[in-house]
Amino acid sequence: MPRVRRLLLLSALVPLVIGCSRSWEAEHSLEIAASASTVWQLLTELERYPEWNPYSRRVDGKLAVGEVVRVEAHLHNEVRSVDNLVTQIEVERTLCWKSLNWYRFLVQGTRCRYLEPLPRGRVRLRHHEVMAGPMAGWVERLYRARIEEGLQLADTALKEAAEQASPR
Repeated sequence: MPRVRRLLLLSALVPLVIGCSRSWEAEHSLEIAASASTVWQLLTELERYPEWNPYSRRVDGKLAVGEVVRVEAHLHNEVRSVDNLVTQIEVERTLCWKSLNWYRFLVQGTRCRYLEPLPRGRVRLRHHEVMAGPMAGWVERLYRARIEEGLQLADTALKEAAEQASPR
């Protein structure tokens, strides 16, 4: 987007930003009857996301700290592509990235997935997202319900895929 158009857009949005919250969080968790290694394999094989993930049907890039991953998020009838910087990887425990698009100085999303091993070969998945920045409140009003629905949809699909892949 040319610089002048960005400035015009920003100046038009300033009144919307005043009074908005600067951050908000969304979280979803569930138990999965599969090992952390099975769940981790599904989370980290980006090319296989279309097989199980209806929320992020396309994910491209290299999954390594400091690398960029492009995620195509399906928010009902709207599709958003977001470039993300991988910020944390702890094998079979933690996977985090944060948005890198041009508007990140207005609002930046950080998404983490945490795996907690449980007894009997099970795992708890905790999917946590934080939106922060001057326009976080605006994004919350427009997208929060769809983002929360997307987290739940992706987590449920991950649970089903992991449980199907696990030996019984």
